[in-house]
Amino acid sequence: MPKKVDHLEILATAYLYGQQQTQETIGRNLGMSQPVVSRMVQRAKQRGYLETRTRFVEDRVTKEELAKIQARIRPAPLKEILSKVAAQGSKLAGPVVHVYPSHSRNTSAAAWRHRVDEFASACVDDVLEVLESASVIGVSWGDTVASSIESMKRVAPASQSDQRVRTAVPLLGEPLGKNITQHSSSVLAARLDEVLNPGVEPGQGHTLSLAAVPALIPADMSESEIAAIHKLIDKITAYREIFGAKRRKPAGTEVSVPWIERIDAVLTSTSTHERPLGFDDDSLIKTAGVERTKLNDLVIGDLCGAVIPRPDLNEKAMGEVKSILRRWTGVKIKQLENCALRARDGGPPGVIVLAIGASKAPVVHAAVRRGLIQHLFMDQDLADRLEQICTASDRTP
Repeated sequence: MPKKVDHLEILATAYLYGQQQTQETIGRNLGMSQPVVSRMVQRAKQRGYLETRTRFVEDRVTKEELAKIQARIRPAPLKEILSKVAAQGSKLAGPVVHVYPSHSRNTSAAAWRHRVDEFASACVDDVLEVLESASVIGVSWGDTVASSIESMKRVAPASQSDQRVRTAVPLLGEPLGKNITQHSSSVLAARLDEVLNPGVEPGQGHTLSLAAVPALIPADMSESEIAAIHKLIDKITAYREIFGAKRRKPAGTEVSVPWIERIDAVLTSTSTHERPLGFDDDSLIKTAGVERTKLNDLVIGDLCGAVIPRPDLNEKAMGEVKSILRRWTGVKIKQLENCALRARDGGPPGVIVLAIGASKAPVVHAAVRRGLIQHLFMDQDLADRLEQICTASDRTP
């Protein structure tokens, strides 16, 4: 007759097993064979004295692989959080979220340049996939957009299978600095046009240029001078084709639909919350006569150059924001909202934001709240800070 199992033996076996001892060691300690110990372990589990836990063995993967894993598991829960944020301020759904490793959080100039390039290389295939359904793409300015387009050049096919010509349109004029920047909206739109339309000879596509248009009219201009500059800008053919003419044409005159009303995707980044309109090392706002400290008090940041005012500004402060907006010649928030609306219900891509670094989180949060982002490509650093802001805002009464 087999020996009756003693309850204490089951408990002792469970205790030693819970201390990560092997069945052979447990058998030697309790005077049991390994098969008996195995049965004791099973009975201990059945009676609830042992919990089965699975532990991921991090030692088996590299740091790079672990970073990719951590970034890969972020989108779903973060999308849910951002959808709630979007629902609070707009009728649009939250963005599709794409997260990539940060590699480094060093913000020195050289390290930042490397971070931007690594991010662009990591997300390029996903960005190209999103752009596949777009026909007219508005292009912003800046290092992140430039690096992304450069990465597209390296991976995009040399020829296009469907022979569909897509139009890249600059959305911003030129900064007023001393040097001609290679990361302006017009330059980057031309580069993207070459990537997306490989069968079209350079210069033969639909690319327009706003190189003759100042992005921001200087602050020391009088109202009549500002009106005169706007009148001059309105005579630039590319500007009229992109944004439409300010003056109405006579009745019976054929009027073409401006590109801004046809864009179904915008490729852009955002400013940091410390440096709205900080493009080209602040040359834009310096030449335009806008004080950095004053601007930071008025706006949260900018999305595609379009500033997002801080909430609850008094009448005087709002008047100062309107003064900046009167002198701004590029895309407006309302036009970005219209692009976002055209992307509803599984339509075209809408506003595609490429952004890295925790310092952009307040701007991204404000843009999501207004329904201005449909695809958000970011690094782990930005994702972590963005989640903190969203969680804190949920707790705010």
